[in-house]
Amino acid sequence: MSAQAELAQALAFLYVTFGHATDGTLTQEEMRTLAAKLGTRAPELTLEDLGQVLRSAVSAFMAVPTREARISTAQTHATILRDACDDAMRRAILSDLVEIAKADGQVSDEELAFIDQTAATLGVQREG
Repeated sequence: MSAQAELAQALAFLYVTFGHATDGTLTQEEMRTLAAKLGTRAPELTLEDLGQVLRSAVSAFMAVPTREARISTAQTHATILRDACDDAMRRAILSDLVEIAKADGQVSDEELAFIDQTAATLGVQREG
Protein backbone atom coordinates (compact mmCIF):
# COMPACT_ATOMS: atom_id res chain seq x y z
CA MET A 1 0.00 0.00 0.00
CA SER A 2 1.34 3.42 -0.94
CA ALA A 3 1.88 6.15 1.63
CA GLN A 4 -1.06 8.10 0.16
CA ALA A 5 -3.31 5.04 0.41
CA GLU A 6 -2.25 4.51 4.03
CA LEU A 7 -3.10 8.13 4.86
CA ALA A 8 -6.46 7.76 3.11
CA GLN A 9 -7.10 4.64 5.19
CA ALA A 10 -6.20 6.48 8.42
CA LEU A 11 -8.48 9.35 7.45
CA ALA A 12 -11.33 6.99 6.51
CA PHE A 13 -11.07 5.21 9.87
CA LEU A 14 -11.13 8.56 11.68
CA TYR A 15 -14.21 9.69 9.73
CA VAL A 16 -16.07 6.38 10.09
CA THR A 17 -15.35 6.23 13.82
CA PHE A 18 -16.47 9.80 14.25
CA GLY A 19 -19.66 9.18 12.30
CA HIS A 20 -20.59 6.03 14.19
CA ALA A 21 -18.94 5.82 17.61
CA THR A 22 -19.96 9.27 18.80
CA ASP A 23 -23.72 8.74 18.59
CA GLY A 24 -24.04 5.02 17.86
CA THR A 25 -25.25 5.38 14.28
CA LEU A 26 -23.88 6.31 10.89
CA THR A 27 -26.68 7.88 8.86
CA GLN A 28 -26.84 7.87 5.07
CA GLU A 29 -26.29 11.64 5.14
CA GLU A 30 -23.18 11.24 7.30
CA MET A 31 -21.86 8.44 5.07
CA ARG A 32 -22.36 10.52 1.93
CA THR A 33 -20.68 13.52 3.56
CA LEU A 34 -17.70 11.54 4.83
CA ALA A 35 -17.25 9.83 1.45
CA ALA A 36 -17.29 13.21 -0.29
CA LYS A 37 -14.82 14.66 2.21
CA LEU A 38 -12.52 11.66 1.85
CA GLY A 39 -12.64 12.05 -1.93
CA THR A 40 -11.70 15.72 -1.57
CA ARG A 41 -8.79 14.95 0.77
CA ALA A 42 -7.52 12.05 -1.39
CA PRO A 43 -8.19 13.18 -4.97
CA GLU A 44 -5.74 10.64 -6.37
CA LEU A 45 -8.15 7.83 -5.48
CA THR A 46 -10.46 6.56 -8.17
CA LEU A 47 -14.11 6.08 -7.24
CA GLU A 48 -13.44 2.34 -7.03
CA ASP A 49 -10.42 2.90 -4.77
CA LEU A 50 -12.44 5.26 -2.58
CA GLY A 51 -15.12 2.60 -2.15
CA GLN A 52 -12.49 0.04 -1.22
CA VAL A 53 -10.87 2.36 1.33
CA LEU A 54 -14.26 3.02 2.93
CA ARG A 55 -15.19 -0.68 3.01
CA SER A 56 -11.82 -1.46 4.57
CA ALA A 57 -12.26 1.30 7.17
CA VAL A 58 -15.73 0.02 8.09
CA SER A 59 -14.35 -3.52 8.44
CA ALA A 60 -11.48 -2.29 10.59
CA PHE A 61 -13.91 -0.26 12.70
CA MET A 62 -16.19 -3.27 13.22
CA ALA A 63 -13.20 -5.43 14.24
CA VAL A 64 -12.47 -3.16 17.22
CA PRO A 65 -14.68 -4.48 20.03
CA THR A 66 -15.64 -1.43 22.10
CA ARG A 67 -16.57 2.19 21.58
CA GLU A 68 -13.66 3.33 23.76
CA ALA A 69 -11.18 1.21 21.82
CA ARG A 70 -12.56 2.52 18.51
CA ILE A 71 -12.13 6.12 19.63
CA SER A 72 -8.63 5.37 20.91
CA THR A 73 -7.73 3.76 17.57
CA ALA A 74 -9.17 6.77 15.72
CA GLN A 75 -6.97 9.07 17.80
CA THR A 76 -3.95 6.92 16.90
CA HIS A 77 -4.87 7.50 13.25
CA ALA A 78 -5.22 11.23 13.99
CA THR A 79 -1.64 11.19 15.31
CA ILE A 80 -0.47 9.59 12.06
CA LEU A 81 -2.32 12.27 10.11
CA ARG A 82 -0.86 15.03 12.33
CA ASP A 83 2.65 13.82 11.60
CA ALA A 84 2.07 13.43 7.85
CA CYS A 85 -0.08 16.46 6.99
CA ASP A 86 0.59 20.17 6.91
CA ASP A 87 -1.36 22.65 9.04
CA ALA A 88 -3.84 23.47 6.27
CA MET A 89 -4.74 19.80 5.80
CA ARG A 90 -5.09 19.25 9.56
CA ARG A 91 -7.47 22.22 9.73
CA ALA A 92 -9.40 20.84 6.73
CA ILE A 93 -9.75 17.45 8.46
CA LEU A 94 -11.17 19.15 11.54
CA SER A 95 -13.55 21.17 9.37
CA ASP A 96 -14.65 17.91 7.73
CA LEU A 97 -15.53 16.46 11.13
CA VAL A 98 -17.73 19.47 11.86
CA GLU A 99 -19.51 19.06 8.51
CA ILE A 100 -19.99 15.31 9.06
CA ALA A 101 -21.45 16.09 12.50
CA LYS A 102 -23.92 18.55 10.97
CA ALA A 103 -24.90 16.20 8.13
CA ASP A 104 -27.71 14.53 10.08
CA GLY A 105 -29.08 17.86 11.31
CA GLN A 106 -27.90 17.58 14.89
CA VAL A 107 -24.53 17.82 16.63
CA SER A 108 -24.28 15.78 19.82
CA ASP A 109 -22.16 16.49 22.88
CA GLU A 110 -20.23 13.29 22.07
CA GLU A 111 -19.48 14.60 18.58
CA LEU A 112 -18.24 17.90 20.00
CA ALA A 113 -16.04 16.04 22.52
CA PHE A 114 -14.56 13.90 19.72
CA ILE A 115 -13.93 17.01 17.60
CA ASP A 116 -12.17 18.72 20.52
CA GLN A 117 -10.09 15.62 21.28
CA THR A 118 -9.12 15.29 17.62
CA ALA A 119 -8.29 19.01 17.40
CA ALA A 120 -5.88 18.57 20.32
CA THR A 121 -4.35 15.48 18.69
CA LEU A 122 -3.96 17.27 15.37
CA GLY A 123 -2.54 20.36 17.06
CA VAL A 124 -5.21 22.75 15.74
CA GLN A 125 -8.04 24.67 17.36
CA ARG A 126 -11.70 24.19 16.58
CA GLU A 127 -13.27 27.27 15.03
CA GLY A 128 -16.42 28.63 16.68
